[in-house]
Amino acid sequence: MMLVFPQDSNLTKHTNLPDLPACFQLSVLPWTPCIFLWLASPFYILYLKRNNRGYIMMSILNRIKTVLGLILWIVCWTDLFSSFHEMSQNQSKPPIYFVTPLIVGMTMLLATFLIQYERLKGVQSSGVLFIFWTISVLCAIVPFRSKINGVEDKLRFTMFYIYFGLTLIQLILSCFNEKPPLFSSVVTDPNACPEITAGFLSKMTFWWFTSMAIKGYKSPLENKDLWSLNKQDSSELVVPNLLNEWEVEKSKAQSEPSVKEQAAFRKAGPGAEPNHMSVNPEEEEEEEEVLLSKRKEVRQPSFLRALLRAFGPYFLIGSAFKLLQDLITFVNPQLLRLLIDFTKQTNAPLWWGYSLAFLMFGTSLLQTLILHQHFQYCFVTGMRLRSGIIGAIYRKALAITNEAKRSSTVGEVVNLMSVDAQRFMDLTTFLNMLWSAPLQIILALFFLWQVQRHTFQYIYTLPLPSVVQTIIIFIQNVAAADHPGALLPLAGTAPHISIHLHASSTFCCSNDNHIHTECVAGFVLKRDVTRDLFTVQHGFSYLIAYKSVYVQCHVMWLSACHVINGVCVQGINLSGGQRQRVSLARALYSEVDVYLLDDPLSAVDAHVAKHIFDNVIGPEGALKGKTRILVTHGISFLPQVDNILVMVDGRVSEMGSYQDLLKQNGAFAEFLRNYSLEDIIEEEEEEFPEDALSNHTDMVDNEPVVNEARRQFMRMLSTCFDSSRVSSQDVCVLCVLQVKFKVYWEYAKAVGPFLSLFICFLYGCQSAASIGANFWLSEWTNDAQHNRTQEQVSMRVGVYAALGISQGALILANCLLCRAYSMLKAAHETHLHMLHAILRAPQAFFEATPSGRVLNRFSKDVDTIDSVIPDNIDIWMRTFWYTVNVLIVCSALTPMFLIVIVPLMLFYWWVQRFYVATSRQLKRLESVSRSPIYSHFSETITGTSVIRAYGRNAAFVLMSDMKVDENQKSYYPGIVSNRWLGVRIEFIGNCIVLFAALLAVIGKDKLSPGLVGLSVSYALQVTMSLNWMVRMTSDLESNIVAVERVKEYSETQTEAPWIVTDKQPPPDWPPKGNVEFVDYSVRYREGLDLVLRNISLKVEGGEKIGIVGRTGAGKSSMTLCLFRLLEAADGEIVIDEVKISEIGLHDLRSKLTIIPQEPVLFSGTLRMNLDPFEKYSDEEVWKALELSHLKRFVSNQTSKLDLECSEGGENLSVGQRQLVCLARALLRKTRILVLDEATAAVDLETDDLIQSTIRTQFEDCTVFTIAHRLNTIMDYTRVLVLDKGQIAEFDTPTNLMAQKGIFYGMAKDAGLA
Repeated sequence: MMLVFPQDSNLTKHTNLPDLPACFQLSVLPWTPCIFLWLASPFYILYLKRNNRGYIMMSILNRIKTVLGLILWIVCWTDLFSSFHEMSQNQSKPPIYFVTPLIVGMTMLLATFLIQYERLKGVQSSGVLFIFWTISVLCAIVPFRSKINGVEDKLRFTMFYIYFGLTLIQLILSCFNEKPPLFSSVVTDPNACPEITAGFLSKMTFWWFTSMAIKGYKSPLENKDLWSLNKQDSSELVVPNLLNEWEVEKSKAQSEPSVKEQAAFRKAGPGAEPNHMSVNPEEEEEEEEVLLSKRKEVRQPSFLRALLRAFGPYFLIGSAFKLLQDLITFVNPQLLRLLIDFTKQTNAPLWWGYSLAFLMFGTSLLQTLILHQHFQYCFVTGMRLRSGIIGAIYRKALAITNEAKRSSTVGEVVNLMSVDAQRFMDLTTFLNMLWSAPLQIILALFFLWQVQRHTFQYIYTLPLPSVVQTIIIFIQNVAAADHPGALLPLAGTAPHISIHLHASSTFCCSNDNHIHTECVAGFVLKRDVTRDLFTVQHGFSYLIAYKSVYVQCHVMWLSACHVINGVCVQGINLSGGQRQRVSLARALYSEVDVYLLDDPLSAVDAHVAKHIFDNVIGPEGALKGKTRILVTHGISFLPQVDNILVMVDGRVSEMGSYQDLLKQNGAFAEFLRNYSLEDIIEEEEEEFPEDALSNHTDMVDNEPVVNEARRQFMRMLSTCFDSSRVSSQDVCVLCVLQVKFKVYWEYAKAVGPFLSLFICFLYGCQSAASIGANFWLSEWTNDAQHNRTQEQVSMRVGVYAALGISQGALILANCLLCRAYSMLKAAHETHLHMLHAILRAPQAFFEATPSGRVLNRFSKDVDTIDSVIPDNIDIWMRTFWYTVNVLIVCSALTPMFLIVIVPLMLFYWWVQRFYVATSRQLKRLESVSRSPIYSHFSETITGTSVIRAYGRNAAFVLMSDMKVDENQKSYYPGIVSNRWLGVRIEFIGNCIVLFAALLAVIGKDKLSPGLVGLSVSYALQVTMSLNWMVRMTSDLESNIVAVERVKEYSETQTEAPWIVTDKQPPPDWPPKGNVEFVDYSVRYREGLDLVLRNISLKVEGGEKIGIVGRTGAGKSSMTLCLFRLLEAADGEIVIDEVKISEIGLHDLRSKLTIIPQEPVLFSGTLRMNLDPFEKYSDEEVWKALELSHLKRFVSNQTSKLDLECSEGGENLSVGQRQLVCLARALLRKTRILVLDEATAAVDLETDDLIQSTIRTQFEDCTVFTIAHRLNTIMDYTRVLVLDKGQIAEFDTPTNLMAQKGIFYGMAKDAGLA
């Protein structure tokens, strides 16, 4: 039977009552949904088999669906058996009457089977069945209308309407969800993401996000309002997946060496058979000439391959959506071509025009849904990619060797996590453009070739602006491909992606840290305390670092996450002694058999050191019965240890008990005789009275510096730092405040106010030139209708070319003026202002601000101002002017469009207000939760050795994963909000397309085909334009927060001026070095207790003052006051009759020198660290090295003064770093020198050398020395004893010893009295 009859064209199109042929209605229409379901079912069943989500109990909804499915099967086969009955009655029926009911009935059975199978596999809403029922209803609409006109067969008529009604009910029921499956995470998670339980329609339109959009609009979003991260997006699953693929890739690389072919050409000597005529037969040596060598090289593992295997399959689903969207993109231009044809036909039926309008609307709607599913898959892939890369880098940072660690700075590794991981995430959004752009170009050129043989008006049947943009992007792709590994189509990102990939891969390939313990086995007996003595460079700290047991490090490391409330990032608000004791307490708490203690008593005074040794380390301490290996420079505890190990130049020189070594009368005995002021006599052990102990307890709660106000302040900081505990009040501060106009004005000022207005004007002119060119082209196409195509051709071409050239010139001017100059200048200025403010911020700022927050400002926020905000402004300006043009064009051509546009714009405004309010808050929550990732990572790198030693790798990895997940928890709703907005805004755009097409149909007699093409083509493109305008409005408002945050740091309260011109002291100031404190008091910040109270003393020039006191007494604070790192609360400091509070900081600090408690070195050469401003000659530098006892060490280095110091000077020992600081001080040679426990980290011999150097080289200088080793200051002019921020004693050492006060007690504890 023929499916199409000759007269069917008149029946279908050329009539006011159209219909489809009966055979078509009986075959193609009912078969279409059946074909879809049978093709999709095998893949769907396989998918369900592999992704079992649990078991759903039989519900009323499920029972109704099943019963309706069985009834539909009965209805279809009733039709089939009716045909058989008619055949038995000798009524001939075409085969289609048997085939169609059979196929449809079997399909209904398949659908019923899928309903039950989905229930058993935990599917709450079926997308496959929803599409099937939708297609079934759409295909049944035409027969539904046809059968109304006449009833030929009552049974089939009845069965069809029953079929139609049941199919419609099934479609409605498929919009509802089943209950969550048993044992599902949805049941156990109190704040599960509603996406898990959302239905198919809800997922396609992102309706499930609406509740958060409303909540964000009504009230400020808090951290507790955010949904839990989906399990499949969490680090718990993502990171192991990537690491497994990386291990597979590494093993493949090792098992597949790349072989390079080589060949050898040999000249043989006598006795060998030559393979050529030898010139010298007696030649005995062999010559081998390598023409083509053959050697094996291990292939480097590809991190990209691991990423593709881990995340590629999920990403390919998004690619499939992109392919479908690209193909649908070219449907609307074809429909527009038919619409233009319709407007040219005077007798064409109106229903055809209306059908084309609604088809365009439906196609646009379908394109919107598919496009946003593509984006969702891409962004989720990017999110997982970022989590995986951060997790891999963090785990690698914990396992990397010290040698590999020194090859990169902390900043470089943090950069991998912050910038490179972000670039990989950005990559996924645009990666599909690599194949999509060429495909769109090919399809566009194909259709263009088809229509170019017709009339010019068909130029509007292609999305030409999109095609041009696609061509530009493709050219950028080709340019980016010239860079090895370049993957991004965006010009701003493409050249860098290979660098990020190489950096991540290189870091992940770094050597793991395999810790060997054999090197120290055998030199210590179980349950002994081994004492080790060594000088600087002698290597026991390096030896101890490789023991696979718990270590208390000399370099104290604290994490803000693991210490009591009140401890800031890396313990910056604790004194050195307090940090060492917290670290020692951590080791004590670990309860293990072996303790390696690397100089834990160096930063505490003798009294506290004795207390710690007696109560913790010593024979009767808390660790008795444990093996304790103690590295220390002190000598007062030697008699109480079991064994002493003496190391010289990395070798064991002597070993034995204290008495044995004294009897041997070797190097150890000589050492004691030289550096002990008296014979060390073991005194009777004294008990500490309770009141004495409480007086000297100096932990946070009792220290005068840190009172209750400070503890509350630090707790608040800790709360802000840990985003999981952000209070509602804090969130209000962070999230509610709308971005004020002042912030935009600040950015405009950085660009230049008049320049900003001129740039806006240029964008308007560019848009006007574009619309003018299109109007001119529209008029030109109308010439074909009047046969005037040959008239005024030169004028038409000239005007069109002029408009086109002006567009190009304006675009170029915008790029040069806006992007290349203005915004670059704005980014530079904002960064410069922040850098200037941070470098001049007072010390209190750094104590109160986590380092991760500062890093975040200088990395993410600066990057946003550099690259993101200019893009936002550029796209916003283009879309704004384009949208204005569309509305003007459509309204001018069809004034009735104004009636439609008002409600659409109201809906548009309503949706975008919902979106902007929620999106801004999500962006700020995401920013707040990002800083802890970097802070934690920075802390981890600093304390890697401690984490390893305590075996806490897994705990810290879990902590890092939790922080990343916490950040992704606010990032994920952010990307979904964009999809939620996109679907709704593009729906408005699709409505504009619909009404533009409908009004063109209604007014087709008044409009020329060219203007119809112009109007509808503009409307087709306004969909994306509207979406981007709202997106850019929100993104701009969210990203301008970066300007706000940078501006906040730019306005940080700075220190006093560097130079006060009218108060500058003479160049030779201070001539004598007299220092006087006049009733001086100081506090760290407003609201805190005084650190120093009413200090009054006078120091004559050239005096040597020793400053002692218990930890926390205010010793370091007193020296900080000299440099005005702390400003006076009351009183004055006068140096040589000049009040230091009145002069500039540069003038003051350039005349003072300090050797700090913790030596500071920067990445760079040794010479740069000694003489950063290159004021001194090489001879002076070498002289300083000689006096600081570093000349021998530096001379032995191949690069001499150009020796590279790694970050923080990690390739030098702590003692060597201290000596570098001494050499730096010797070069400056100022009249006043401050030593802040400068010799705490060096051995007694080196300490003696340093002290002798200071006595000779700084003989005429005023020296303030904070010392825990009292023997170093016993020959000083006077000793200042501080207690609780006040002067307790101040006199010569001899007089103080005679007074038998605090100083005498400290000397007695040190064995000096």
